[in-house]
Amino acid sequence: MGYKLFNRDFTIMIVGQIMSLFGNAVMRFALSLYVLDQTGSSAVFGMILAISMIPMVVGAPFGGILADRISRKWIMVALDYITALTIGIFGILIQAGGITVVAVLMFVLMIIQSFYQPAVQASVPLLAQGENLVRANGMVIQVNALANLLGPIIGGFLYGFFGLWPILIVGFGCFFASATMELFLHIPFVRRERKQGIFKMIKSDAGSAMRFLLHENPSMLKLLLLTAALNLFMAAMFTVGLPYLVRIFLGLSGQLYGFVEGAMAVGSIMGGLLAGAVTKKVRFSGSSKFLFGATLCLAPLGLAVMGNGTPLASYGVILVTVVVCLCCTTLFTVIAQTFIQKVTPNEMLGKVMAFVTMFCTCAYPLGQAMYGFLFGIDGLNPVVVMGVAGIASLLIAFAARRTLKRFSEKQPVMPKAKEIMDS
Repeated sequence: MGYKLFNRDFTIMIVGQIMSLFGNAVMRFALSLYVLDQTGSSAVFGMILAISMIPMVVGAPFGGILADRISRKWIMVALDYITALTIGIFGILIQAGGITVVAVLMFVLMIIQSFYQPAVQASVPLLAQGENLVRANGMVIQVNALANLLGPIIGGFLYGFFGLWPILIVGFGCFFASATMELFLHIPFVRRERKQGIFKMIKSDAGSAMRFLLHENPSMLKLLLLTAALNLFMAAMFTVGLPYLVRIFLGLSGQLYGFVEGAMAVGSIMGGLLAGAVTKKVRFSGSSKFLFGATLCLAPLGLAVMGNGTPLASYGVILVTVVVCLCCTTLFTVIAQTFIQKVTPNEMLGKVMAFVTMFCTCAYPLGQAMYGFLFGIDGLNPVVVMGVAGIASLLIAFAARRTLKRFSEKQPVMPKAKEIMDS
């Protein structure tokens, strides 16, 4: 018997995600642009981004443990309401604290996100059945990308003409509406009896997730570490380098940089749309071709910067390159995420996906701080920085290809949502 992808609960979760992620995209874009405009320093900008990412690395495992112990629905509801309240409080404080308050707000929002994301990732396999899992993961990424497409464009418009306050109002409204929508969501959940203290439980749950990665799937752990290295050299370069190149090096407006963020979202949407068809032809073990595609995109990006005498032409090359790069990375992400969800038992989904997030993002703070420093060195041509990033990323992609060859597709071992409800 076939299952519809857009059943009642999956639709509610997607609509809630649209609201939440749109608010997040608008906030993230405007706050980052505010920091860059106020400081004019890529080093300070990169350092603040790096510090704001630390909670995602440290907090994700705890968020995963929580997602396997508490109803994932109520985690999402509570955290969206808390986020709305946090934005309201900091909106008042920003008037007096300026850049310091903005940095603290970015840090707090990432703490909340580190607990929120594992609950969402662990819920998808319970709301999508069989072959719909690939489409569901692609849809979640498309929703994220759509928010990242519209968020920066609207955020750039509002910030450019009205300042930070309207951004805070939009963010508050989006998170409040998302939490209210999620009140009507039903995610299958079987409460597990706790037979030990909270600290022993955390130690035990974290240990089981690490054993799953270290002993049962050691090649997966190696691949996660290689992905972290790619984030260090390539992804961090995008998050710090693109705003610096467009706003400072090319001297273009915040609105035009908003379209660069939008181009990243277009690439992710294309990848999500293609994922269903591509996964029928490309196994996880052969998905390294998408990593190579992403790393090779750094070459035209470097050429665009070399031609900075014509900023708008360079800007056009950046837009096209970003679309292709994000399409490739999204295809790899959908394939990898679906594979991990299939081979992970339901009672461990939250923890394992959280550890995956931790390993993949642990290098972000270091990379953001590194590129903030490098792009801020007087007399150092950005082409040199991007060349080093490209060579390092290509070498890592070769290593990832060897690791992926060791994988073979496995049958799902997790129970379906219907089986959980029947139990």
